[in-house]
Amino acid sequence: MASETDLSTPQARRRANTDARLREALGVLANNASTAPTVAGLARAAGVGRNIIYTHHPGVLDALRELQSQREGATETAAGEADRTRSALRDAEARNIALATHNASLLKRAVEAEQRAERLERRNAQLVQELDRMRRPVPIRTNAGAPDPSAA
Repeated sequence: MASETDLSTPQARRRANTDARLREALGVLANNASTAPTVAGLARAAGVGRNIIYTHHPGVLDALRELQSQREGATETAAGEADRTRSALRDAEARNIALATHNASLLKRAVEAEQRAERLERRNAQLVQELDRMRRPVPIRTNAGAPDPSAA
């Protein structure tokens, strides 16, 4: 019986040729992210039957399974990243809503403070006028018949 590395027999050369075509097709599958790495797809790309891969090329089958697990890991990683991104977006939206609510309450308090300041300024003006009236000198009448100078 001839060894696998001995290419002196037609069967060994055919097997080596098939192995080379399978590895080339596997490389194409690995580089094309839109194509799912399946045994049927690999067999179709290499132009061989699926049973050939299962029975005579376990190394290629192992490499295909490794590619499948890498893609699944990448898909899970991408899904996890998408979940983290969605979670971060929800958190940012919640913070934005909280800040908008806080800003609205601060604006309301500022408007109320301005209104209160205006009321206090008006009251202060009234009190200043009243105080000025109280400080005005009041003439004392000594003569009851004399005209009142403040009535003029």
